[in-house]
Amino acid sequence: MQSPLNPLLTRLNEFVNGLIRAPRPCAIVIGCDARVRLLVTELGAAGKRVSQIKTGTGPSARSKAPAGVNVFHCAEPDVEALKRAGVKAGNCLVAATADDSLNVSLCREARERFGVPLVIARLGLLEGITNWARLNSAGMVRITWGDAVRAITGETVPTARLSRLASLSDREQIVDLEMQSPVFLGQTIADLPLHECEVAALTRKDIPLPSFDSAELCLGDVLTLIGQKAAISQVRETLTSL
Repeated sequence: MQSPLNPLLTRLNEFVNGLIRAPRPCAIVIGCDARVRLLVTELGAAGKRVSQIKTGTGPSARSKAPAGVNVFHCAEPDVEALKRAGVKAGNCLVAATADDSLNVSLCREARERFGVPLVIARLGLLEGITNWARLNSAGMVRITWGDAVRAITGETVPTARLSRLASLSDREQIVDLEMQSPVFLGQTIADLPLHECEVAALTRKDIPLPSFDSAELCLGDVLTLIGQKAAISQVRETLTSL
């Protein structure tokens, strides 16, 4: 005859195991420029658990956290910031600050101290192209931006915008431009002379607009553009001309 305590012990055991079970693996992304912001937004939208470490006090640092993304602020990324962001449960870390040596150092800490299996560092511009490197036991291996996005995404089913990010060529840039010209007030994205650039996001008063294609433009709106350097320069001149 089965003891009446057995079902109770089974439920208790399941409860305890749930308490001590390791948290779901997450991707940790360090930085807050336009490219990084698009990456974490789309990773979160695709259902991947993301922690973003931000520095600074500019608009990109103040903007509202996207859905599915936990944001941590610090003066300068270090080991303590990594711990706060959940590096012990991390299966991926991307260091994309403006400091190449800091990026490499953070990747090494994550890999060697915490055992994060995939670590990617952003390196400096070379002939207008941002370089990326994956760190492993043998050193650093240069990879393309597309390879980096696909590796970070892993088995997560990508959104259409995440797939677009992965398809960018190395020469395509992602930048934030603030609309300062009154010429396009009340108009929409379709009315802008984009010179073969595309608008990937629109931020208003530090809050990203989820549906921006039909939104009437206001002064101070920040457009996140994807395009070649020359085309982006033309759009910048248009949006900042009075």
